[in-house]
Amino acid sequence: MGSQLELFPCGKLGFNERCGKLSSTPLRRSAASRGERIRLRNRVMTARLYYWREIMRRRLDDVMIILAENEFFVDERTINNAWLEHADFFEWLCSTHATVRQLRRMFPSWKW
Repeated sequence: MGSQLELFPCGKLGFNERCGKLSSTPLRRSAASRGERIRLRNRVMTARLYYWREIMRRRLDDVMIILAENEFFVDERTINNAWLEHADFFEWLCSTHATVRQLRRMFPSWKW
């Protein structure tokens, strides 16, 4: 039995009260509140805006359509508000000339 594949090193199943099921690892969220999730979404949206504008060299109106209709499914006004909220982050990306590799490290779940 020692040569069997061990998928979960702890070997224990714990009861997860949120979903009412047994799970081997506790479920953790990166954002606890709705506001925090929106803030994180807006930060990613700003990074994607930088990617399409500065790295892929697309026009602003084309970028707005890509983000609004293909990636985030929100109004262009929401994208503008996110850009305004995270203007410092956008400026930092522009001033440091962030590369695709750096963006991939910051946001690993996105295809850059």
